[in-house]
Amino acid sequence: MTVCKTKPIRALREDTGRTPPPGQGPGTEREGTGDRPETEDIEPGGVLVCRACRTKITSPSLAMAVDGKHRHVFFNPYGLVFELGCFASARNLVAEGVPVAEFTWFPGYRWQPVICSGCRAQLGWKYLGADSGFFGLILKNLLDARGTWP
Repeated sequence: MTVCKTKPIRALREDTGRTPPPGQGPGTEREGTGDRPETEDIEPGGVLVCRACRTKITSPSLAMAVDGKHRHVFFNPYGLVFELGCFASARNLVAEGVPVAEFTWFPGYRWQPVICSGCRAQLGWKYLGADSGFFGLILKNLLDARGTWP
């Protein structure tokens, strides 16, 4: 049996090279994830966190339109319905499996599930295209750090 250790996804955008806030630098990593989940509001425009464990995931300022809109409603082959929001960047997520093109909700993009590095809840999917990518995150699984979302 082969064991594959995955690292949390930091972002699809270039890292800004910012110095981490006190207590979030090297040596403060959460055991088993390789990264310390960020839960403080350090982004302009607020922060969206995992509803289950409050790990920082993205910011409303990173919302983007794909196929002309930010919010999309889709169903999977099992009939489960998901309302997704599209985001240019996200962090503290772990991608599961290899990207696949079957039953993609966004033609031209391969997808793979992403889970929260803090609690392992599925938060959505990472979409990879020929020249770009984005995150389709399940809106009901996110919460504004102030307690309101969507």
